[in-house]
Amino acid sequence: MRLEEAKREDCMVCGKGLDYLASAVSVTCIYCGKKEAGYFRCPMGHYVCDECHGKDGLEVITNFCLSSKSLNPLQMANTIMKHPKIHMIGPEHHPMIAGVLVTAYKNLTGKIGDDEIREAIKRGHTIPGGYCGLYGTDGAAIACGIAASVILKATPLSDTERIIANMMTSRALSAIANHRGSRCCKRSTWTALETAIQYFREVLKVEMGYIPASQIQCEYSQRNNHCSKADCRFYPGKGVDDVSIYA
Repeated sequence: MRLEEAKREDCMVCGKGLDYLASAVSVTCIYCGKKEAGYFRCPMGHYVCDECHGKDGLEVITNFCLSSKSLNPLQMANTIMKHPKIHMIGPEHHPMIAGVLVTAYKNLTGKIGDDEIREAIKRGHTIPGGYCGLYGTDGAAIACGIAASVILKATPLSDTERIIANMMTSRALSAIANHRGSRCCKRSTWTALETAIQYFREVLKVEMGYIPASQIQCEYSQRNNHCSKADCRFYPGKGVDDVSIYA
């Protein structure tokens, strides 16, 4: 099967819901043939590695961010997630989050350039899928920390810059952890970005664009077999209040 024929929900090969495992098993990617230890697979035995899973999406994210003039990370993310090459669930959400935050900062301040956008996307792409359950953190939160790190040019030897980036991850992770339900990349994306917008305003003193809470109505619930439905604040018809999305 060619990669361009892949399914966009659950198993890329047959569309069946994936089995998530507590311990890794030996798997082989059906597209590139890479053998590795994996924590999820299709009930039919299909497996797709993160590299093949996010290959098409990474190109979409990169091209969009490098050409966008938007100051609104949430708006950019919503546009990207509607692209047919972006999966309902998948690690491509990590470079997207890092990319749209750095893009908005670049467009707003002019203090960084396209190289920083590429760097943020590159780092975000290294976060594997399944982090939210397997490693005690969420890739969406890490992506926010990556954005702060790239913007501030933090390194392991930095003091204040490293602290700010780590605190960004902490704030986003706390916000994500306050939502019940199984994994949902869309919910984590919106939650992480709204938290980052507030944090960047408080700490970096930049006023990125935002979207009122009433306008964040999930369009993906029918594509998510594990949707929390009415337990999710973004579920259609949930009746969210008029508070603007910041955190």
